[in-house]
Amino acid sequence: MTAVRKKRKMSSPPCEACGAACCRYVAMEIDRPRSNKDYDTIRWYLLHENVSVFIDHDGDWFVEFKTVCRELDDSGRCRIYGERPWICREHGNDNLCEYFDTPHVHSFSTPEELDAYRAARRRKKAPARMSRTTRKAAPSG
Repeated sequence: MTAVRKKRKMSSPPCEACGAACCRYVAMEIDRPRSNKDYDTIRWYLLHENVSVFIDHDGDWFVEFKTVCRELDDSGRCRIYGERPWICREHGNDNLCEYFDTPHVHSFSTPEELDAYRAARRRKKAPARMSRTTRKAAPSG
């Protein structure tokens, strides 16, 4: 699935308009799964409350913890704005802002969603594998 990233038209994200979406989760990059064991580890993540996994627009995998920053006030404003961490200051400056576009191409909240994604990928690859096998088995003439 190819996603088209929206280009930002302003010099900075309109933080007051988005409800502070970036302050309501933490995401850490993880290795792309390559084995059944790797996928099983991701299934384990997804068995936990408020945890999801996503694949971003570059094909990188992340585990996401849905948790609100403790410095976000009831109106969605940062209580430590002047002293906020570097990652907060930089967020949105590279066109990666939830206000402009979703950070993911695929997102999984349950093991079943991950399993469905894997099954769809297998189905997509299956015809190519079968045709190579058929070609090898065909008698040469």
